[in-house]
Order: sequence, then C-alpha cells, then structure tokens
Amino acid sequence: MGSARVVAELPGTALAAELRWRDPADWEAFVDGFGELEAVDPSWPEPGAELTWSSPPGGRGRVHELVRAHEPGRLLVTEVNDDELTGTQRVAFEDLGHGPDGPLARVALSLDYRLVRSGPVMRVVDPLFVRRALRDSLRRTLDALAAELRRAS
Repeated sequence: MGSARVVAELPGTALAAELRWRDPADWEAFVDGFGELEAVDPSWPEPGAELTWSSPPGGRGRVHELVRAHEPGRLLVTEVNDDELTGTQRVAFEDLGHGPDGPLARVALSLDYRLVRSGPVMRVVDPLFVRRALRDSLRRTLDALAAELRRAS
C-alpha cells in the first residue's frame, strides 16, 4: 500500500478550513483534478454518507467517496475509489493560534492507497511516479484551499 501526505498552514481557523472542505459545492475552486459533482448524499459529511464526482477528461474519471469518520472542525476521513486506486483519505484540521495576520490552522491531508492494477511493473511505477504525482496533487489542493481562504477573509 502506498501513502501520500502533505501538511500546510492556512489562514483562518481550523473550523473555517473544515467548513470549506466539507462543502463539495466549493471543491471546484480548490480540489486538484475536480470536474463536476455528480451525486451527493443529503447527510454529507456524516459517517455513511456518499458522494460521486468526476474529473475533467484525462483525469481520474469517476471518483466515489464514502465518509468513514467526521469530527466537525477537526477531521474528515473518507474511503475513496476510482478506476486507478482505492484508499483512505484523511483531512485533519488543527488551530495554531494567531500569527501576525490573524488566526492560523494546520491542515494535514493524506491518502493511503492501493493501486487497482498490480504486478512487478506497478511495484516500481508506484514509488517512482504514482506516489509523487499524488503528493503533488494533494499539495496543489492545499495551496488552492489556502488561496480561497485568503480571498474569503
């Protein structure tokens, strides 16, 4: 199983970041590779709720997410599945106090995954290319979320 993880300090509170994250209507503004929301359970983001979204052409295709845990202002854990991988995504939010420009929050975004295709070639491709691409995508997502939070403040 592979793992990709990024951590960033974002402007605002942990609750503000988590509220933005848990609203899939906002994902187009910051989730890397997000195309269109296809279906969302009305109880999202409560445990057991599901949603499906699709990426633009050439991306991940259709992505299905199932909430496994949710602690408002602190944590959202989803099981994610697409044509290429299955895994668990964790987004943890933590208040850091006040910096020179106001409140700061730490957001840790991780994806523990297993590739759908396996074999000797994939065991080489995953650590050299896939893991790096996933980590870069997670980084772009947090960078874009930070920009959105700055705009909103």
